Amino acid sequence: MKLFRTLIPLREAQSMVLRHVRRVGVEEVSFDLAAGRVLAEDIISEMDSPPFNRAAMDGYAVKAEDTFGAAPDKPLVLHRREPGSESEELNEGEYIPVQTGMPMPKGSNAVLMLEYGRERDSKLEIFKPVTPGKNVSFKGEDVRRGDIILNKGRVLRAADIGMLASIGKSRVKVYKRGIIGILSTGDELYDPKGSSKGAIADVNSYVLAALMGMIAKPSRMGIVRDNYDALKAAIESCITDCDADAILVSGGSSVGNRDFIGDVVEDLGEMIFHGVAIRPGEPTGFGIINEKPIFCLPGYPVSMIAAFEMLVRPLIEAMHGLKGAMIRQVFAVVSKKIPSAVGRTDFVRVRLYHDEYDGKYYVEPIRVSGSGILSSVTRSDGFVIIEDNKEGIEEGEQIGVNLW
Repeated sequence: MKLFRTLIPLREAQSMVLRHVRRVGVEEVSFDLAAGRVLAEDIISEMDSPPFNRAAMDGYAVKAEDTFGAAPDKPLVLHRREPGSESEELNEGEYIPVQTGMPMPKGSNAVLMLEYGRERDSKLEIFKPVTPGKNVSFKGEDVRRGDIILNKGRVLRAADIGMLASIGKSRVKVYKRGIIGILSTGDELYDPKGSSKGAIADVNSYVLAALMGMIAKPSRMGIVRDNYDALKAAIESCITDCDADAILVSGGSSVGNRDFIGDVVEDLGEMIFHGVAIRPGEPTGFGIINEKPIFCLPGYPVSMIAAFEMLVRPLIEAMHGLKGAMIRQVFAVVSKKIPSAVGRTDFVRVRLYHDEYDGKYYVEPIRVSGSGILSSVTRSDGFVIIEDNKEGIEEGEQIGVNLW
């Protein structure tokens, strides 16, 4: 199989890929190790947070009514009650010094900030009134018992870890990190961490591993020479030895005499499609071997990145139960027309800049944009996807930019 089958639209290819999603399993981990993982359960709080009324400022716990009428030229005076004294409740005309986060003394309903009082000889002169509830964080103000605070399918962020800590959720269920086998093909390649024999460094396997973030677990299986038998053996090893949940092969997906990946996939399993109407990334293929998805990705790094973002990432996110794409987006005005052709989806690397005069963000395409020019990605801030029904994006249009 050397020739592409009919190029299929991107949306059709994505639909075919997602039909073959197999969800990974679930494991329980300590909450502090869960950052970047996908939550496999709804988190319901079993407590109020904060668990009691607490001071939101350093200052003085008071009955707000005792401060009414206070002014700089007419201060009011309150008397200090020591914490833990015989009466547990603050009486009229009394105050207790508090620090941020301390429980509010019984009977108090506000905190006077330090700068609005002057304390000496167990007395407090008040120069400004406070209203009931001022500078107080009330029980359950952040989270109430029974609230769903984090939903299943969410990628846990730093603040989420703090929220888990605040409600005493010490262990959480997350989706296991699926193993993604990665192979690079090419007689000309060498591993930059190993032997330097070769003409071109294998950058693709390292890029693919990094693109997965913390959701999946990349397993780099090395470089395979342009040989049918060697490639077939490497893929079989990837399935059996590393028990990969999916396989990514970069290189060998085109129609040259040394491009064997399509033949190997058809011999070991089924090639679902080969050739997608996208630029760059047209030679991308997708198949199934032993119920495991396998992607045949282009060898040029930019084409490979484009194919990953448009086809591989949706599968990896779906197999890990992620709800909603992780891509961050900003909206910007196109400063120069970005051309495209109807019938093909374009993946365009772009640069963002901010105009300090009108306060808007503008976007422009990277001028040097060949499939092998990796620096066009490192010099860009993100990418835009031009749908196959558009003849480019006109100057002045506002578009969403997907940030790296």
